[in-house]
Amino acid sequence: MGCPVSRSALVLFLAALAATSTPAAATAAKGQRVGKRVFVVGDSLAVGTRPYLGRALGGWRVRTSASISKQAPEGAAELMRRRRHLPPVVVASLGTNGDPHAVGSFEASVKKALRAVGKHGCLVWPNIVRPSVGGASYAGYNRVLARLAARRDNLRVVDWVAIAAHNRGWFGPDGVHPNATGYMVRARAIARQVRRCRRSLAE
Repeated sequence: MGCPVSRSALVLFLAALAATSTPAAATAAKGQRVGKRVFVVGDSLAVGTRPYLGRALGGWRVRTSASISKQAPEGAAELMRRRRHLPPVVVASLGTNGDPHAVGSFEASVKKALRAVGKHGCLVWPNIVRPSVGGASYAGYNRVLARLAARRDNLRVVDWVAIAAHNRGWFGPDGVHPNATGYMVRARAIARQVRRCRRSLAE
């Protein structure tokens, strides 16, 4: 026969159980599960941003898969392959190397990346800054990002276009790759959205 439980001990146990089931406690537990981890997939801009992003996200584990000239379809396919092992927050620095006439292909890549992240994840994507190619601007790509972000709470666009427009002196002749100051600011802008992603997932 077990030892009898006192009334006061039972009251304390029930109170503790109720406390752990409150919305605040559930939110805290969810925040712990989200963690401070981010995966970055991208092109040469991700390569240049990489050393600054680690500093901007102090305390985070940042993993990066970046290579010069990586295309958006290639990056989205990589995310699909990794989807079972992705952290809740993903950054995609893709689109700058694409054909600006192929807006449909870019949109398909963004949607594939969102599928890879899933409804319980969050995707951060800087919009595209590059001079026109073949008479076409990258405004079409940026409209895709803006439209999808308006529909999806888990897609957050870093407005690199607005930042670059006010700081043209950061860029060399190609109009694409910034200097060290530009990369540092880009990293900080990405980091802000990454943190917002984590907060939204923890709510």
